[in-house]
Amino acid sequence: MSDEAAMIDFAVKWRHWNGGPDEDIWVTFGITPENYFHRLRGLLTKHRWNRLEPHILEQLVRICDERLDTVDIASAAGRRDRARYASSAHPLSRLSA
Repeated sequence: MSDEAAMIDFAVKWRHWNGGPDEDIWVTFGITPENYFHRLRGLLTKHRWNRLEPHILEQLVRICDERLDTVDIASAAGRRDRARYASSAHPLSRLSA
């Protein structure tokens, strides 16, 4: 089975549980969940995967979009938190001085 087919099979298997646990994605494919959902989203737009039932294809695309939106939100929050901790106005910044 190709990597692409394995990714599609995994996605179909885990579609009822929001695409599967991050740990299983990492162990199965050796890539981050963010990378997995980016690649999966690209695969789902290829014509050869159109043989999936339309409702399953739509569900998988929605899961990819939701998981990628979650990663983007978490990344933005992480950047904001790091900036706040680095700020001299933050109470914890005085501990390193």
